[in-house]
Amino acid sequence: MTKKPTSKSLSSSPRTPSPVPLDPPSLHKSYEEFVAEAIGIPREKITGLKLDVNLIYVNVQQGVQSVQPHLDRLRAELPKLNVDGFGKLTTLAEALLYAHAESVRLALPVKRAEIDSKLGELLRLREAMLLQAEVFALVGIVPESLVAQIRSGTGMFDAAQDGVALADLYGAYRGQIAGKHPFSEAQIARIAELGHGLMKVITPDGARASVSSAAAKAMDERDRIYSLLLQRHGELRRAGYYLFGDEIDEKVPTLGARAGKRREPEAPLPAPAAPEHPAP
Repeated sequence: MTKKPTSKSLSSSPRTPSPVPLDPPSLHKSYEEFVAEAIGIPREKITGLKLDVNLIYVNVQQGVQSVQPHLDRLRAELPKLNVDGFGKLTTLAEALLYAHAESVRLALPVKRAEIDSKLGELLRLREAMLLQAEVFALVGIVPESLVAQIRSGTGMFDAAQDGVALADLYGAYRGQIAGKHPFSEAQIARIAELGHGLMKVITPDGARASVSSAAAKAMDERDRIYSLLLQRHGELRRAGYYLFGDEIDEKVPTLGARAGKRREPEAPLPAPAAPEHPAP
């Protein structure tokens, strides 16, 4: 009869170690690695991003790959160049990809359906409260000119302003109109909330579109990370000019270069001076 293994013998048998979970690539981690340094860039040294971030990423990768085999030579012959920073350029380009995506996401307007729903609710409350206010004005309880000012004007932005103004009116004359209208405090607070919210997402006719503070912050961080990349990529280009001369635009293209159209306007590129050797 075959003897069954005891629990003790089972517990002593070797076990296959569980695989260590891999740390997946993350654009957000790349962003976190550089954002603090980018925020420290003086404002006068910030350059606004106007290039395609996908082109930037591809061109950075190509430039780094071209220069990578020559790092030891560069360290020896150009000791003042930040050669060790070249390995982080691709990560910095990834940080720019993330920062750009965030700036685009946060700058997107509120969905039209959401605006229409809130505007419809505000307009229903506005008309009822405004009619009641006009009655109060006719009998002299509230100033007629104030109610007329709220009634004047057209457009969605004006309607949003009216919501805030009506809440202020009902609040300012609370004592005089108490018990003389059908609106609850919750409804008065609601029309103020709707008005304030819609004023932030509706652009007045003829006015420039605005962005939220979160979107403005994201765009500032994006431009700062781009400026940091632009500065460090300039060093890579100097190394490329030293290594490849006239072939630099194929080996280490400018950030916005497209295939077959490598030369893009950038700052003049001085070649780094080679170390001087004493004459024999």
